[in-house]
Amino acid sequence: MTALPLERLSRWVADRRRTRRGELRLTHRNVYVLPSRPGMLYALVLLTMLVASINYALSLGFMLTFLLGAVAVVAMLHAFRNLASLVLRPGRAEPVFAGQPAEFSLQLANPGRGERFAIRLASAGMLRHEIADLTPGAEQTVRIAVPTVRRGWLELPRVSVWTTWPLGLWRAWAWWHPGLRVLVYPAPETPAAPLPETFTLAGDARGSAGGEEDVAAIRPYRPGDSPRRIAWKAMARTASDELLTKEFGGGDRGDLRLDWHALPAQMDPEARISRLTRWVLDADTSATRWALVLPGRSIDADAGPEHRARCLEALAVLEA
Repeated sequence: MTALPLERLSRWVADRRRTRRGELRLTHRNVYVLPSRPGMLYALVLLTMLVASINYALSLGFMLTFLLGAVAVVAMLHAFRNLASLVLRPGRAEPVFAGQPAEFSLQLANPGRGERFAIRLASAGMLRHEIADLTPGAEQTVRIAVPTVRRGWLELPRVSVWTTWPLGLWRAWAWWHPGLRVLVYPAPETPAAPLPETFTLAGDARGSAGGEEDVAAIRPYRPGDSPRRIAWKAMARTASDELLTKEFGGGDRGDLRLDWHALPAQMDPEARISRLTRWVLDADTSATRWALVLPGRSIDADAGPEHRARCLEALAVLEA
């Protein structure tokens, strides 16, 4: 819905002032009330009724006009009280990958004795607004989904909290800046490239597929397996068209090394980040330790959710 001129003016005034971040309690200082579009039409009808009553000296017309005007005034007070004293608190947000919607949780608390109806929240980029009803003394968590486009830190834009309850004649609203931000991981490369065959051995020596002294088993080929590990002789003996892969044992092959500088020189920085992101995810599911080498920063070999999050964060904020 297009903002009314007076609402745009109040938004400009709010932009000129320092927006309070974090928890916010709504009062008469930060809640605005203006007629909605149906309210403006309602006012035009009342004005027409008033003019007709004056021209034709209709006593009942005056009575009906003032009665409907009083209803509008009472509706304005109820619309304001529906927001007044409401407490808004920022929640939290979990990291997402670029292209996925980022969900921010916001908490609404009703410290008063009256019920709150049809409290709506919206922010820039949202496809639809969220609606909440609050009973006396209750708290409710509302989740706002904002689309993500690029990697890095994403701050939740200013949130509009408004209501048109009870009759839709008035729009009471307030602006809120929760001060929340979420880390957006790079989008992983699709389709996935096989993991590199480069490992960091003891003494920081580099090797390729170390610890392949003995063939431990033969298994069906899986996407991502190195072509050098295909068991051609076993396939010839079995006369099978299915690809088979050799698994080696008899030594520690070391830690997987995901190196920015080892990627093809023709890849642009964002493509490199996307591929390394995919490799971090694949390495995390391969039950192996891995190290990440980036321009100006290296993360030692480790494994587990914390190491995965640390590597993805380094890729997300990398200035390439």
